[in-house]
Amino acid sequence: MYSFVSWCVVLLSTGTVLGKELTDIERLSAKPKHCSYAYAFDMYGAHCAGLGLARIPSLRGGIEILDFSKNMLKNLHKDTFSSYTSIKFLYLSENYIRHIDEDALTSLTDLRTLDLSTNAITKLPDSLFQLPSLQKLYLSGNALTYLDSHYTGISKPIAAPLELIDVSDCELREVPDLGTIPELKFLNVSHNPLVSLQTSVFARACNLAKVDITGAIDVIRLCSLRSTITWFDEKHVYFVLDDYSRLNTKEFANCPREEISAELNATHTECKSSYLQVQTMRSSQRSMLTILAGLAGFLVGFILLLYLTHRWNVSKTKSAEKKMKPTGDGDKQATANLLHNVA
Repeated sequence: MYSFVSWCVVLLSTGTVLGKELTDIERLSAKPKHCSYAYAFDMYGAHCAGLGLARIPSLRGGIEILDFSKNMLKNLHKDTFSSYTSIKFLYLSENYIRHIDEDALTSLTDLRTLDLSTNAITKLPDSLFQLPSLQKLYLSGNALTYLDSHYTGISKPIAAPLELIDVSDCELREVPDLGTIPELKFLNVSHNPLVSLQTSVFARACNLAKVDITGAIDVIRLCSLRSTITWFDEKHVYFVLDDYSRLNTKEFANCPREEISAELNATHTECKSSYLQVQTMRSSQRSMLTILAGLAGFLVGFILLLYLTHRWNVSKTKSAEKKMKPTGDGDKQATANLLHNVA
């Protein structure tokens, strides 16, 4: 009997301790219910990832980074980000986004990076490609089957200065043709069932340094790849594959070698010219800003110098006035006596 009671006490005590431990563990692992705020790279950001939110909550003003990934957002409307126009980095991956209004992102004129990967997007608004500061665009894992070389829903040339585009695993059958993209450096079209690899698309990306075609060219006939692979080699574009063995076969080596057409070279040259014009314009703008900043600094310094000179003159005048004291009665009498004696 004593033994049974002892075991009961032990079990009850153990259960209480285990219950407390589980409560502590649950408390520590519990997800936050509200967005948190912090500075990253001298920018103010809001972290709202993984909160199960179906809409953007009311956030603090002035945020430049918004991480809203792993939530339940379904649509982007005109007023979704209208109160947060200072956003530069926007992460919306792993939501349920299906529709984006044409004017949903137009207010984000400072937006540099946009991550829309792993959503349910089937169509992108033209305005997205016209954002004036957008440099990196991640669209991986969306069914963008419409976005082929014949799609006319995007105004070309696009205005966005895109340097990176990720459209991997988007069920694409062709590499998207966005017109002349002189600043594009990296293009990821991996894991798409491409049926062709058009050289003309790459000719319009005259500063392209790297293209990822991993798992994307398996069904394309080897000899159909020859002209584009030759283009990559001649323009020093590094292309990524998980298996290069197909390109090292005799079959590929025996494919007719086509010379790069004058039309493609002209397209590439035109792209380079456009790039140089943009760089020259930006350099001129920077020079003008530098001149204006220098002029403003000079004017501020000149005004400050005038103010200090004025203050010095006022101080000097006051000092002189203090030294010139009025003549007292004793001095007046002494002067009168002196004049009387002289007379």
